[in-house]
Amino acid sequence: MGKQKLQPGEHGEIFLQENGPNAWRGRTRLCLWDGTETWVSRNASTDDAARLKVQKGVVERLSAARGSDDLKPNSKVGLACRQWVAEMRVRSEWPRPPIRPQTVDEYERLLGNHVVPTLGKRRLNELTPALCQAFVDGIVKLGKSKERQAKGQEMVTTTLQVRSALCMVLDRAVVHDAIRDNPMRKTIVPARKKPDPKAMTVMDVYRLRVAVRAWEKDRVGKPGPKPTGQLSAAVDVMLGTGMRIGEVMALRWGEVNLSPDGLPTIAVEATLTDVKGQGTVRQPKPKTDAGERVLIIPPFVVESMEQIRPAVTSAEMPVFPSRRFKDERAVPKEQTTANLRRTLRSALALAKMTGEVHPHLLRSTAATYVARRMRAADAAALLGHKIEAGVTGKYYIERLRLAPDTSAVLQEMVDIGKEEAAKVPRAEVAAKPATRRLESPVATRAGAVLR
Repeated sequence: MGKQKLQPGEHGEIFLQENGPNAWRGRTRLCLWDGTETWVSRNASTDDAARLKVQKGVVERLSAARGSDDLKPNSKVGLACRQWVAEMRVRSEWPRPPIRPQTVDEYERLLGNHVVPTLGKRRLNELTPALCQAFVDGIVKLGKSKERQAKGQEMVTTTLQVRSALCMVLDRAVVHDAIRDNPMRKTIVPARKKPDPKAMTVMDVYRLRVAVRAWEKDRVGKPGPKPTGQLSAAVDVMLGTGMRIGEVMALRWGEVNLSPDGLPTIAVEATLTDVKGQGTVRQPKPKTDAGERVLIIPPFVVESMEQIRPAVTSAEMPVFPSRRFKDERAVPKEQTTANLRRTLRSALALAKMTGEVHPHLLRSTAATYVARRMRAADAAALLGHKIEAGVTGKYYIERLRLAPDTSAVLQEMVDIGKEEAAKVPRAEVAAKPATRRLESPVATRAGAVLR
């Protein structure tokens, strides 16, 4: 009589053999899920115990991870990280990528700095929830060191980011059947710190605009590139639109309408980003889909942009070029965000305002002022944030890309600052530090710009 034909997941008769006093051996044929057959055998002191051990062994073999051609249960965590990064790089080049190239760069940095040095040589099948929790606890402990605390680095955000990256790596290992469960998802992490938005008062806005113009004037006649007014114009664009610094630096003249006929507008269609191996590149879409928008700009922004607009422009010409080419036929590259930040720091140092202002503060200032004078939804639309409207909004309502007209409100922010500064002695205005806090709705007019 031939052997019994087994289906995947089935085992045959369990054979028991007594090999001596209190020595029994049980064994059976097992058909694995891929159709291959193997033997499962166990030893015990009694026949019943041997039978139970064989049955338990069958369950273990059927439920054990087998891995794929690329990743096995005994593969190292470092290999899993490298494979995941390589896979994400390919997917970041898809027509509608699930992940951006710069995001892959950031995850690679986190994995290389934290995961690989600690867990890189561990086998995937060695990872347990306890081991992963100890790894998380180690990052949190690092943030408690005196050196980190002196720099204000709690490592909470880093812990959350590293956990997220490793979770995705191990999720891929589950897909490849290298592990059956993701132990990282069972770990406990610190709560994310609640944001504490800051914004400038109208007096701060006035001082900043004066400072960047004074810096441009101070450069006249000194060695180096001639002043172009780009810094003051870029600051005004951020104050008058709430655009991200990358969106501002990516602007091209084809996206700007300063015509006196109709409303002056800026179309936000791209952003600058740093990509590993490519440097700073112009990404032909903003940070999010909701970031694609058309903004009506206030008069002070129009005036600043008119001052830097060349006599002859083309649609592809950057509004804020890195440098002027002698060959007028050559299209210059966009100025990098790092260069703008550096020049802003120089202007702030000259005005003795070091550390008081950064580009993102200008964005939050514009949003806060609009929210106080109009609605929070108008501020969200200005910034290019997604406004949830349920199934109806997601599938049925066409998104209006023209943001609400906030130009009059933002123009008022600048005008009030000028008026209030005119009432205060010049020395007192220059010496006053930026408060960078949300003012009370009942504060005085100078401080209540954000009411």
